[in-house]
Amino acid sequence: MAKILPAMLAAICAVFIVSVGGQIEGHFIPVAGQTQFDHIEPVGETSVRIAGQSTKLRECKFVRIEIRTGRGTVAPIQFEEGTVDRGAGRFGFGPWLVQLTPQQLQGARAIVYHRCHPFWLTETRWYP
Repeated sequence: MAKILPAMLAAICAVFIVSVGGQIEGHFIPVAGQTQFDHIEPVGETSVRIAGQSTKLRECKFVRIEIRTGRGTVAPIQFEEGTVDRGAGRFGFGPWLVQLTPQQLQGARAIVYHRCHPFWLTETRWYP
């Protein structure tokens, strides 16, 4: 029993670190940031077309981006430019068609996921 307890604690710690590691890493060592929308165009009653600029701070492989409403719902995104894995530095993005109204976009937040190493996906708050 005395030998099992340290092993169980180590396993629990490892599971915890792997489950929140991406959030912690993205908070302290973000992959992207300094995002601004230069173009927000309403499309119909339920979508907007956006374009803007951001900065990629370090070299990691892009996996996905999620734009979430205040309720936590993930809005569908159509990358009209295609998906692009960019190098570090300032870059332009868009146009993207996002199924949110302009008002919903103002209250939304975007999380971008990158593969920086094999342990977890790094989650960076990208906007706002």
